[in-house]
Amino acid sequence: MKIEKSYNLPFPRNQVFAAWISSETVISPATRMNVDPRVGGHYKLFMETPDFTAKCEGRFSKIVEDEFLQYSWEWNGDGETSEIAVKFSDHENGTHIELIHEKFTKQESVAMHDAGWDSYVGELRELLENASS
Repeated sequence: MKIEKSYNLPFPRNQVFAAWISSETVISPATRMNVDPRVGGHYKLFMETPDFTAKCEGRFSKIVEDEFLQYSWEWNGDGETSEIAVKFSDHENGTHIELIHEKFTKQESVAMHDAGWDSYVGELRELLENASS
């Protein structure tokens, strides 16, 4: 099972790519990030509230600066490890993102992540807009 998405953001490709792999890009429901953006490096997203703590993590398997990322993803140690591939290319008004998130074993994971990607990219757009103003 997989998710295929595409988005256009009105920002330069290098800015979008840098934000995607930055520990400073903390987008809800995350409360903090720890990213080591190199092949073999980790991608960790932490969600911490008084009532709930969770961690999502993965490892980068391929990085082409400003163009492409591939990394694994596991939600809070649930044993389902999926794969994410993100292609960044120039678009007439900024950056085009093509995302494939695959190797899901549970349908509920597909539904949750499908909505999650739309929310993530929407909030990434807001974060970049606020940084530009």
